[in-house]
Amino acid sequence: MRSIPFILLLLLTVTLCPVGSMAAPERVPDAASLEASGEKLQAPDDFPLPERIDDREVIRAFSDSLVQQQRGAPVTVNNHELFRLYDTIGDITLERRAEKTSERLNDFFRSRIPIDSLSIVEGHKLTAIRTPDNIITAFSDLDAIAQQLTRRELAEEAFGTIALQTGKFREETSGRNILFSLLKSLALLLALSVVWHYMNILFTFIDGWIQKLRLHHKADSDNKLLQLLAPDHLASIFSWMMRLLELFLKILLIYAYLATVLSFFPWTRDLSTNLLSFVLQPAGKLLQEFFSFLPSLVVVIFLFTVVRYLGKFSDVVFINIARGELKFVGFEQEWAEPTRKIVKIVLYLLLSFLLLASLPIFNSPPSLIILVMFGITFSLSAVPSMKNVLSSVMLNYTGSFRKGDQIAIGNVRGEVVSKGLLVTKIRNRKNEVVILPNRDVIGSKIINYTESVQKNGHLSVEVPFYLFRHVKIEEIREKVAEATLGTDGIMLDPKPVLRRIADRNGKYGYLVKANTGQARDIEAIASRMEQHIRERLLADNIN
Repeated sequence: MRSIPFILLLLLTVTLCPVGSMAAPERVPDAASLEASGEKLQAPDDFPLPERIDDREVIRAFSDSLVQQQRGAPVTVNNHELFRLYDTIGDITLERRAEKTSERLNDFFRSRIPIDSLSIVEGHKLTAIRTPDNIITAFSDLDAIAQQLTRRELAEEAFGTIALQTGKFREETSGRNILFSLLKSLALLLALSVVWHYMNILFTFIDGWIQKLRLHHKADSDNKLLQLLAPDHLASIFSWMMRLLELFLKILLIYAYLATVLSFFPWTRDLSTNLLSFVLQPAGKLLQEFFSFLPSLVVVIFLFTVVRYLGKFSDVVFINIARGELKFVGFEQEWAEPTRKIVKIVLYLLLSFLLLASLPIFNSPPSLIILVMFGITFSLSAVPSMKNVLSSVMLNYTGSFRKGDQIAIGNVRGEVVSKGLLVTKIRNRKNEVVILPNRDVIGSKIINYTESVQKNGHLSVEVPFYLFRHVKIEEIREKVAEATLGTDGIMLDPKPVLRRIADRNGKYGYLVKANTGQARDIEAIASRMEQHIRERLLADNIN
């Protein structure tokens, strides 16, 4: 019962729809079925007939982009381009086709085949140029289209070029012309010899005149500027310039001779052209680079000049400070030399930085990479040296010691021989020169005996001695003082002091303390003082 409404709806739909709409669609016959039935398709009477078009225009429409992309392959004979090819033939590539054509034309140029035996022949797709025995070149539609010509026109143009160049080559390589070229080469060699001879005479005369000028005008002044501007010095510079000019002119003569002689012969004419371009092109490029580099060169010269004169000015200032002729409040005289060196280093570093910023060669990525690698390598390798340099700066500006001072650094004791940026040299009592890196010196305890004498007026000399029996200090004080004061270098005031010290190896210990103002000989004074004390005590049977 539930399906009755659906049945009624279906009957209503069939009743309302037209009968034609329910029929199968009419099938449109295709061309194959009409042809099978024998009927033919006919175009309407108003449909226009197609225009005829030249096949070359169709090829040009589809090949223009290809022609624009490729520049063609040159056909050359004796390094002279005759024409270009743009199309492949069968499975032969464009390059191979041009190479094969060049070989055949080269053989024809050197053969005895008459030029008037050449002919143009037409094929279905190619137009060729041939001799009675062989085809030497051929052209396709694409070759002609690339040059905006027909195949026939292209062949005729190539024919004329081949005939002209063949005649020219055969005439140039004839025996008469080769003999004439050899005679011209010999005449040119003779002319070169004459020019060479008189050039030697000229420069010999100039050199003799310069030597006479140097002998008669010698500078006697000690001023370096006057020596630089003296006639003999200027003559020496002029002589060097003349030698350089002579060498340049002789090289130029040889080069011109070779280029000219090579141009006489057809086999070497292209070599002559290449020889000229080999020099002229780099020379032109060098001149162009030189003129573009001139602003940077002016900047470099200016920077060098400024840094040089700043360095000379700083040298004059610090040398006068070191001599005591110029003084600044709070600036020690001994700081002059290390400060001068530091100023020089800073100036040169500044110059290097400005050169890197101004020269265009250092603005390229490869140069920057090389500079960065060099900087990293230098930084890693210079770490120990920089520690020594910084330690030297601290030693100089703290005034720890000076050259000639008597000092003790750790276990090393002696006279300071030199203070450098990297090391300090000390001569000990054995006359040995001990070299200490500045980074070790700055980290050690430093005792400056010379400065102690200058500031305090004296140094203490302590000499221990030991006796087998115990003696009261009051019994030997006068004797020890007498022996001590009798030693050269010992000061009378303050007086020597005697006291007891710890016993050693069963002997009773005593220590005498005296004063001296001679820091250089303190060890020798102590040795003489000990000897005098023992001699004085032995004289009284005290041992």
